[in-house]
Amino acid sequence: MRKTKWLLCLMLISGAASALTLPLPDRAGDALIGDSPEEPKFVSANEEDTLIDIAVDYRLGQDEIVLANPTVDRWLPRQGTKVRIPNGFILPDAPRQGIVINLPEMRIYYFGVPGVVETYAIGIGRVDWKTPLGHTQIQAKTENPSWSPPPSIIAEHLADGDVLEPYYPPGPDNPLGLFAFRLGIPGYLIHSTNKVNGVGMRVSHGCIRMYPADIEQFFPLVKVGTSVNIVNQPLKVGWRHDVLYLEAYPEMEETPASYEDRLHRALDLIERANGGKMPIIKGSVLKNALQHETGIPTPLYQRPVVASGSIPPPQAAR
Repeated sequence: MRKTKWLLCLMLISGAASALTLPLPDRAGDALIGDSPEEPKFVSANEEDTLIDIAVDYRLGQDEIVLANPTVDRWLPRQGTKVRIPNGFILPDAPRQGIVINLPEMRIYYFGVPGVVETYAIGIGRVDWKTPLGHTQIQAKTENPSWSPPPSIIAEHLADGDVLEPYYPPGPDNPLGLFAFRLGIPGYLIHSTNKVNGVGMRVSHGCIRMYPADIEQFFPLVKVGTSVNIVNQPLKVGWRHDVLYLEAYPEMEETPASYEDRLHRALDLIERANGGKMPIIKGSVLKNALQHETGIPTPLYQRPVVASGSIPPPQAAR
């Protein structure tokens, strides 16, 4: 890996890319933000690149970039390989206010600035230390936090032969990084990290990790008292203008679902998005989106263009 890039991140120097600030949909009922999935963005891998290097460059999560590039080797993409950069997202099915965190997609959405949404990749809790669901709020925000590991985490590290310090003062060696938000759920934080390779993976003890440069941008925007809604939505459905899209992620390990369960859930979401009526969609397109789970919005259906004096039949997306 390119050590210089990791050092840049650890020193909190922003890379060439910035976190996404995207306009909210300009039509009522629309939910797809960012670039059109029909016009994907690609970059070429350099000789020493891994997918993880590229994820750090573009402030994407590790799992996110791997899902979006299922045929590309995570560790040894060939020089010149085209790597897709996910930059279009369906907003979670939640009130567009404050902070919304969708755990399966490992992404934060912040609706605090009128007319736009800020979105950031995150790392979340492991299966045995899962990040809790539900509604809470930002109770406090701290710059240059200190950290005293709780006894449970100290014991876990000792069992693995690793000795934690009882107290970590503020500074670059602090696992919380330089910025932290305390949630209303006791013991849980949104914080920076000195282990950037964990962003976009389930590696924490339940806290939510952000890239250092991302939280540096995010920190001054968020006020104490901001609402935080943590949801579990591996399937998202939403419109952009006259096209209906599905965005699919793997289920959380602690809430597994069969293909049939996911299919029924997707059909319910599609029907609800279409005003309670099931549109005509191609079964093969829906099946492919559900089975491959790329995190890329897939077009399912296009509203027919109604010519003057005529009503054409509905059309499935091609």
